[in-house]
Amino acid sequence: MGENGNRQTSESNRNLREQIVCALEDDRYEWRTVDGVAKQIGVPATQVQEFLESLTPEIVRSSIPDEAGRSLYTTRKHYRATHGLGAQFLAALSDKVA
Repeated sequence: MGENGNRQTSESNRNLREQIVCALEDDRYEWRTVDGVAKQIGVPATQVQEFLESLTPEIVRSSIPDEAGRSLYTTRKHYRATHGLGAQFLAALSDKVA
């Protein structure tokens, strides 16, 4: 069962990754909280947080939290699709000034 169990875990992780990315790229939102993604896909927030940390190259974390102080996330692909070049430039500039 060892090899089969590893294969199932790998497949499960791949499916969870796809669900998280899909939730982050949901057209209804520009940015998502860990709690919002967890609620949408039906997994614990701690599990979403762990995956976000492991997907670092693909994930963008907003420099500005939501009203409740929670971190906001999206994918690089979704960020480019929802933010024009000017907004991206201003965001980069504000990060360097602050």
